[in-house]
Amino acid sequence: MIQFFHVGKTYPGGQVGLDDVSFSLERGAFTFLTGASGSGKTTLLRLIYRGDVPSKGQILVNGRNVSSLPRSKIPYLRRTIGVVFQTFLLIERKTVFENVTYLPRLLGQDLASQKKVAFEALRRVGLAHRLSAFPSELSGGEQQRVAIARALIARPDILLADEPTGNLDPELSWEIFKLFLEINRQGTTVLLATHDRAMIERVGHRVLTLGTGHLVGDEMLPPTPTATESPWRETAAPLPTEPGLAP
Repeated sequence: MIQFFHVGKTYPGGQVGLDDVSFSLERGAFTFLTGASGSGKTTLLRLIYRGDVPSKGQILVNGRNVSSLPRSKIPYLRRTIGVVFQTFLLIERKTVFENVTYLPRLLGQDLASQKKVAFEALRRVGLAHRLSAFPSELSGGEQQRVAIARALIARPDILLADEPTGNLDPELSWEIFKLFLEINRQGTTVLLATHDRAMIERVGHRVLTLGTGHLVGDEMLPPTPTATESPWRETAAPLPTEPGLAP
């Protein structure tokens, strides 16, 4: 599903973001991406969703060479990839519903369809009851779950997360990590960047480690028994199978 072949990224001025990175992620995998600050985690994620292009090498996503995609095709690629950032990036003057339905509105979906997909995405993260709330009325953990729902609303094949718990306390962080595990169990490929090694060892799964732009580690860790618990019962059911937003 995601393949890197000797990928390098050098920025103007000579700063190296990635250097000769190769790996492959299968469909439905859950993978951690870790490393110190400045090791290249954000660069790697940006290259996957074509937020940037590599200086050398090749990146395939669902069999497509993303760096050679014409500009007109980039939006179609991004509809298959959900992205969650460390900062929630919610619009304060908009309700949860309005924040989550940005993409459906952009695609011209009618209001009834927007309500349906928003409810299902928010149900999946345990927040269907907060459709009318504003971000200022939510806790930090709830705001991050809204951001995750926004990334899920197009039912992406791939979910990328860049330090999604960096602004949360340990208890809330664990709830968010369990939510990503639940999303993965429902079939979504998850690549989650974090520097929280203790949480990685608690959750387990495959771990890719970057060091100054190089891939310096690729290991499988067993999860602890508690990592298999579902964070919210109501999120266990998959989304409906009516026509989605992606082409």
